[in-house]
Amino acid sequence: MFSTKMFKLLMILTVLSMVLGACGGSGSTEQASVGNEAGSSSMVMTVWGSQLDPEVYQARLDLFNAANPEIPVELLYIPSDYSQKVQTMMAGGQSPCIIQVAEDVHGYSGKGQIISLNDYVSKAGIDLNKRYGTTGGLVAAYTWEDNLYAMPDRGGALILYYNKDMFDKAGIAYPTKDWTWTEFLDAAQKLTVRNGDVVDVYGFAAGDWWPWWMSFIYMNGGAVLDASNKPVVNSPEAVEAMKFYNDLVYEYKVSPSAEDYANMGQSSPDPLFAQGKVAMSMTGFWAVNGLSRVKGLNWDIAPLFGNKTNATVLFGSGLAVTKDCPTPDQAFKVIEFLTSVEGQMPIVEMKQDAPANFELLSSEAFINADWARGQKINTQALVDSAEIAFPLPLTPKWNEMLTIMGDNLSEFFLGITDAQTSMDVIQEQLEDLFSE
Repeated sequence: MFSTKMFKLLMILTVLSMVLGACGGSGSTEQASVGNEAGSSSMVMTVWGSQLDPEVYQARLDLFNAANPEIPVELLYIPSDYSQKVQTMMAGGQSPCIIQVAEDVHGYSGKGQIISLNDYVSKAGIDLNKRYGTTGGLVAAYTWEDNLYAMPDRGGALILYYNKDMFDKAGIAYPTKDWTWTEFLDAAQKLTVRNGDVVDVYGFAAGDWWPWWMSFIYMNGGAVLDASNKPVVNSPEAVEAMKFYNDLVYEYKVSPSAEDYANMGQSSPDPLFAQGKVAMSMTGFWAVNGLSRVKGLNWDIAPLFGNKTNATVLFGSGLAVTKDCPTPDQAFKVIEFLTSVEGQMPIVEMKQDAPANFELLSSEAFINADWARGQKINTQALVDSAEIAFPLPLTPKWNEMLTIMGDNLSEFFLGITDAQTSMDVIQEQLEDLFSE
């Protein structure tokens, strides 16, 4: 009979084999590693996403392969546990050549698992400002210690969704990028509909998701990290922003609290906006498709407003070259094409997302695309948003940062602690984190 220790060992080896097989797309560990096998005819590119995403990536790779048949690329779609499976491939000596990354980019760069693209960008003569806009958004976010580790590929911003019928009924002009917190709060108060002590419609809705409150910090001239990557979350600007954000719930009562969400059987603003229970909400471009299916909902989008400055989060993902890729020059050639106008056109044509390429994002092809099933929406808001996006404070310790901030803001968002106290505690813990 097998010993317990031997049985556990066999089980671990079996699970590892299954994971690697799943990463290969066809159940073959050989296919998962073709990018690194001697004499291999193709390199491997890994991506995650919904059902549409691999179709769009494959259409883009088909364009590249048609023009560059000497550099075949195999797409590996990993719909779940993406980072874990990529790490398993890397640890097993089966690293892909190109990987899709997002907020975790410096989790890879901090471990030396992806390479700096500086020299490749310079050699190719790519003007990053021309390709991605001048604010630095995702370019700056994917840069650490002056090294760019991923080329931005998709880049939709956090935008404001608003109910046009509610604005019309209240006699309020539609929101614009020129709004300050004064105009925003005035509109939120006028749009909130009360029936005694019960709120039938909230003027605005957000919550504890980091892109929401972090955007308010940057709108007020604050930041999470300064130019030297040192924590500054308890600056006067940041504290004032967090207080204003939470006051929307507890002082002005124009936004639902966590208890209100629970009472309405929801955990986020999106379904409440779709149900006509919220006049304004902040979310990504991905909400367009779902809202376009809601009958009778008259809505549109606008760039986020500001206070001392305009600011918004730029979502998206980038493409990086792994350190174990045997053909990094060819891998970057693939990425260079995929982030060009031609290489990103299927993103628009197949209605996948907002492209990171600013030329395409600001083109008629994107702006006039039928994103909302026949309903005309202000897609210019995405263009305007790309020009006001702040660089996300991504570091190799991003996940640890989010944990610290989330843990210490939980009571703040319940109205138990005040902004100054909460941000002081976070500041101290972040300083300890970065001193390690």
